[in-house]
Amino acid sequence: MKKFKIAIIALMTASLLLTAISFAYLNDVIPLHFGVNGQPDYYGSKYWLLLLNAITIVSGVAQIAYCQYSNATENYKKQLLLTGTIIQVVFLVIFGAMIAYAWSYSEEVQAFDISKLIMIVMGVQFLLIGNYMPKIEKNRVLGVKTKWSLYNEVTWQKTHRFAGFASMIAGTLVLLLGLFFYDVINFIILIAVVAVFVVSTIVASYVYYCQEKRRTECDD
Repeated sequence: MKKFKIAIIALMTASLLLTAISFAYLNDVIPLHFGVNGQPDYYGSKYWLLLLNAITIVSGVAQIAYCQYSNATENYKKQLLLTGTIIQVVFLVIFGAMIAYAWSYSEEVQAFDISKLIMIVMGVQFLLIGNYMPKIEKNRVLGVKTKWSLYNEVTWQKTHRFAGFASMIAGTLVLLLGLFFYDVINFIILIAVVAVFVVSTIVASYVYYCQEKRRTECDD
């Protein structure tokens, strides 16, 4: 668990340093929200980035403190810290994307399509999740927690192997398709991929549950 604590602290520090250093180059007012067409539809002070950083730091510190002082099981703590590490990676990527966009954006020229950036972030996130899914031990904090996947260890492991494979495919599709499409089309693709991933994983957990239940009943 120590490596996860170190990772969370390092990622929180990196997010804060990235934001602090960027303040020397950012305009006082930066884009903070984007519409489905990829265009900024809300602007605000660059100091909002510090507030977002504060939220990530509070989140990370709370998770570390809970795991340090609670009486929860080691497996529960491990899964919680793994979740915290993934969250901090996502936050760091989001901060980096926001800062990069704010640096290069002007009202006259949009340096790049924000939808492509979102597709890259989500694609990488899918790939990271796909890598970790098969390694997640049975728990009620992290993973695919349907009543079917939680039936026993076998259904849990099979469901998460499937989810890991499906997540890798989803990440690859999002990254590749994001290169060829723009604006609203990219958002539609992303929603469709997420929906297929979620539904297929739930269905897979049910199929594995039915197979395992028939097997256990035959053994009895």
